[in-house]
Amino acid sequence: MSDSNDEVFSGTVSSQPEMVNVQPAGNLMLVNRSPAAQVIGVLVILYNVIMTGFTLLGLLAISFLASDPELGMEELPMGIFVVAILLSLIPAVMGIFGGYQMFKFQKKGLYLVLGSIVLGWVIGIVNSMLTSDYGGTGDAALDAGFSGVCGLVCVGVCGAIVSIPLLFAHNGLE
Repeated sequence: MSDSNDEVFSGTVSSQPEMVNVQPAGNLMLVNRSPAAQVIGVLVILYNVIMTGFTLLGLLAISFLASDPELGMEELPMGIFVVAILLSLIPAVMGIFGGYQMFKFQKKGLYLVLGSIVLGWVIGIVNSMLTSDYGGTGDAALDAGFSGVCGLVCVGVCGAIVSIPLLFAHNGLE
């Protein structure tokens, strides 16, 4: 029934099987994630929540003090209060969301927190320009310059603290 011309397979049988494209088995090592990202994420969330509360309380206190004619302070326009509150809430919300992402070991959270620090610095400069006539030196450029230069120290220190998880070899950030 079988013809020698109808063979499908041909070749010789070897005593040793030949292995092709097989990688040698390596050791799989489980590495624990560094808890630094979670700790700093929680600290960033707490800082932003507390500082937002202090900002709101401070603005309310200034509005009450500025309306007292016996103190000799000019009354701040309500538009400046609204702008200052809205501008300060933007980096706070970014920082809270970034801290939560850092807590979940997401690297984009670290970049959000760094961005919120820089944005807060820029907004601080804008706020000092807006309020320079109401308790500053009276020169908006001078107040913005002081705020910008002094804020660089804070931005540098805070940025270094937030970047601590990147210093670990196995930081666990994804």
